[in-house]
Amino acid sequence: MSIEHGIDPANPFDYPQPIWSRFERCVGEAAERAGRFADGTPGVAEGRAGTPAARSVLELQLRFDGGRVTDARFRAYGCPSSIAVGSWIADWSIGRSASELAGLNARQLREVLEIPEDRAHCALMGEDAIKALLARRSQTSTQT
Repeated sequence: MSIEHGIDPANPFDYPQPIWSRFERCVGEAAERAGRFADGTPGVAEGRAGTPAARSVLELQLRFDGGRVTDARFRAYGCPSSIAVGSWIADWSIGRSASELAGLNARQLREVLEIPEDRAHCALMGEDAIKALLARRSQTSTQT
């Protein structure tokens, strides 16, 4: 297929622009929040979620200081929508409190990233990763 048939060769599966631009940032040198914090980094909480049917996994790490997120990392294995969700959450979380994070849901992720119905599981995975992270942080709050 070519550009003359209305297909952008850079985005051959026609992902929505918010997803595709985040995906492109994550596969290039601008992927500043991709990866993990070094073991033992203080104040780090971690959450993980996956969708076995889609073989996707999202891992989030947020560093808290003074009750707010000061830095974030993510690792995502899956389609561009999964990667975009991880990237967006990592960027969005900076400066937010745990209660603000708890208010994030799949519907909001779908709206901001224009995630279509057939990729709704990616937004749900993002919501689940945040919930898992907050649950683990709550369990270990006396240590952080």
